[in-house]
Amino acid sequence: MADRITAHDGRRRRCPMLGHDVPFSYCRAPGRQLPCSRILDCWWETFDVETFLRGHFSEDQIAEVLAPRKDKAATLIELIEKARKANEPKP
Repeated sequence: MADRITAHDGRRRRCPMLGHDVPFSYCRAPGRQLPCSRILDCWWETFDVETFLRGHFSEDQIAEVLAPRKDKAATLIELIEKARKANEPKP
């Protein structure tokens, strides 16, 4: 039987993106329902995080988490386009 989803939440490590210690609970749900895309890279030495993910998330969700991230330029262009559309006068 799978552990509770919060079973590892008290574990802490340094986050390479944020630059300071964070609990596993942050990596598991960093302001969204899916885990951080770096969760396997960061936690594999601490516990079997892959088995944890497979026990709590669907294959589609795991694929979404592990999908290659867009580069920063593409993300910035998307954000600029969204801002432009949001600021366009409405007819």
